[in-house]
Parts: sequence; structure tokens; C-alpha cells
Amino acid sequence: MIDFHTHPVMIKELVDSDPELARAVRDVFGLYMPPQPLVTFLDEMTEAGVDRAVLLPLDCTTAHNCRIVSNEAVAELAAKHPRFIGFASVDPGARNAPKELERAVRELGLCGLKLDPAIQRFAIEDKDRAYPLYQLCSELRIPLVMHCGLSWAPSGLARLARPILLEEVAQAFPELRLVIAHWGWPWIDEALMLALKYRNIYLDTSIVYSGMPVDTLQKVIADHIGCSILEASLPNQVLFATNYPRVDMRRMVRGIRALGLSPSTQEKLFEGNARLLLDRRVSG
Repeated sequence: MIDFHTHPVMIKELVDSDPELARAVRDVFGLYMPPQPLVTFLDEMTEAGVDRAVLLPLDCTTAHNCRIVSNEAVAELAAKHPRFIGFASVDPGARNAPKELERAVRELGLCGLKLDPAIQRFAIEDKDRAYPLYQLCSELRIPLVMHCGLSWAPSGLARLARPILLEEVAQAFPELRLVIAHWGWPWIDEALMLALKYRNIYLDTSIVYSGMPVDTLQKVIADHIGCSILEASLPNQVLFATNYPRVDMRRMVRGIRALGLSPSTQEKLFEGNARLLLDRRVSG
């Protein structure tokens, strides 16, 4: 099982080594729980049955003068712990963002890119700042996880993160493997429409608006979208994701299993689609 959406923001060892990280996590990212030892993260993965976890940092230098975990820290974690898959983040507002992304992939060995227009304060359709990053992701053959929908960050602007803003991107970069995080909630129909039309668009299950994933997933996927639609039209484009530590991995696993999807669709959702999306960058 691969969790495609986790944040290494509450790891005590990282917070202890970077005094500014605690402030960024609290004031910018909007998480207020105390940091926990790294082993807590690994233990929760084990208890949930999660074999690998994608780590997503966030570079908010232009908007908030901070990095919510650096690419270097993520790369170090992934190098030391083979259960982690490290992604990069770069600041679209920085002129050297494409060079930083290329360095993160080629030198640090990171496997994808995470962007969050709501927190990073950039326009998804910005041809000067964002498009060069989309182009480079296509050339490097790495997936891009794009935050869409509700932003729990205190200063996050959800209007910048509507899924529909990605349609021109999907048309301009047909080789770009683009993951719409959180299924774009509350704009789930926009996200669904894009995934149905564009086979290079994926949806992740880290939908967070209730404390109980079993209720959230039931209302969003089973009741609103319909599990039959997922089974018939999207079995290859949905990724298991939790948004840990905002959501307990075990609860998200139980919520997915409660949908009653077929064994073949569950296998693709929990692991198969992620492995294909990551190509040969992930082994074991």
C-alpha cells in the first residue's frame, strides 16, 4: 500500500534541527499538535498497513518567507528510510525555480513535485511562473501533486486552487502526470470532470472536511459521485492518500475499504496506480 500524500511536518527530529520549522508549521501550514518522534510516523504506517509514503514538502519563500520542510531534509529522510518516497517543492515566485526543481530530481533523487497555489500564492494558469515548471515535470517524467480545494492553512486562499483552472494546463501539457489533491473538495465535480476527460489527470483520496474519513468518503465518493462511476471510468486514476498527519492513516484505510469497491479496483487504488505513476523510481 502506498500513501501518496503525507507531510513530514510534525517529526520531532526535523523540528529540533530547524527552529523556524515549528513556526512555519503552526502559523503558515496550520498544524498545532506537538511534534512526534519519527518512529511514530513509521509505526502508524505499519499499523495502517501502509508500506510506502510519499513525503510532500512546501516552499513558501516568496509568500511567507519559509520552507515547510526543505527538499534536502526530505531527500535525507528518503535516503535513510526506504519506506519513504521523497517529492520536491519549489517556489513558483522564484526565478530559479526550474533550476531548483531539476537539481532536486537529478542531484537529490526526489521523485515528483508538490505545489500549493493556495499557500504559495501563485496562479495555476500563470504562463511565466507556473508553466515552466509544468514543462520541466513533463520532460523529467515526474508527477506533479497540485493542492486543490479547501486550504486549512490560516492564510490559504482556496480561490487560487480550483480544479477547473487546471484544464488549460492539461491541454497544454498532455504528457504531464497531474494529481489533483483532496479530490478538489468542495469542487469535486470539477475534479471529476477533468479526470474523466483527461487521462493524464489523477485524483487522490485525501479529502478532509470531517474528522471521520469513513463519513467523508461515503458522502463524497459513494453518495455524490457513485462507486460505480469510479469502478467503470476511473479505476486507473485514483490514488490512496491520507494527508497525514491531519488524518489518521488507519481511519482513511478503513474509510476506503468501507466503500465496498471490487478487489481489483482496491488493488489499483491502494498501490498499483501509484507504482505506475512513479514508473521505475520506486522499487521494492
